[in-house]
Amino acid sequence: MSPMPALQPQPDPEQEALEWFSRLRQPGCDEALRQAFAAWCQEPLNARAYAQLEAYWQQLQAPPARPRPRVAKVRRNRAGLWLALVFLSALAALAYLYWPLLQRLSSELHTDGGERRSVRLADGSTLHLDGASAMNVDLRGRTRLLHLVQGQVYLEVMLDGRAMEVQVDDTRIQVFGTRLLITRFGDHDELQVLNGKAAVLQGGDQRLVSAGERVTFTDSHLNPVEKIDGKAADAWRTGRLQVSDRPLAEVLERLAAYQGQRLWLLDEQVGYRRVSGDFDLDHPAQGLELLARDQQLRLYNVLGQGLIVR
Repeated sequence: MSPMPALQPQPDPEQEALEWFSRLRQPGCDEALRQAFAAWCQEPLNARAYAQLEAYWQQLQAPPARPRPRVAKVRRNRAGLWLALVFLSALAALAYLYWPLLQRLSSELHTDGGERRSVRLADGSTLHLDGASAMNVDLRGRTRLLHLVQGQVYLEVMLDGRAMEVQVDDTRIQVFGTRLLITRFGDHDELQVLNGKAAVLQGGDQRLVSAGERVTFTDSHLNPVEKIDGKAADAWRTGRLQVSDRPLAEVLERLAAYQGQRLWLLDEQVGYRRVSGDFDLDHPAQGLELLARDQQLRLYNVLGQGLIVR
């Protein structure tokens, strides 16, 4: 599926209501912002969308205790407890939402959403980092150690007589070849070998992956080795995401990750649909919109760090 020409975006009252809901609750909300909100509410569809959102929010709040004059102090304490719980829940949600960004910024090598970066290491090897990716590197020992924290990396290894290992959480990848691609998804990780060989080790299990093959794995399981299309695997370095008969959730996740966003797919079954296409990574938002329209889905941006799909 090749990207179609960009269409004029249509107003989305539900998405705009979510944005207003967030902005009105942020520190520094002034009178000018409230007047702009009042003007936006003049449109009946906007007012209805915001009213529905407010009603849903109210349903999430704890119902007030029945008035009992003799336990007024207890009621006040209980209200304070509920406020503390709401505050802590909001704080936890923000920490969860921004954790990937903080994790990238604290890594030795990292890229922003939509950025592709090549780094030549001291041993002569080259790392090609995809958007919103992060790595740590230690070349001091007899074994060169790399740790892929987030995202995707295309690794061109310079053989210098020392071993090289790539850590992906608790899984180790021993590199025997010179070109390989490692990708982190939300629910699994993937190794593709384009030249040479690599061994994937996890506990007592292992897989030997040769050129033209790939293997996917989770924290506790290694899947069988499969054949790959090497040209499609390398296409992202030129700004293309080429997929053939891949799960919809995986494609949505890659496009969202390229913008530095986490993906929440509300209907898990939808994610199993198989899709094919050729997407422009320099304009991932357009690819997301086209894919969502084709699959009859709706997208909701969450503070620029998350993407809800339903």
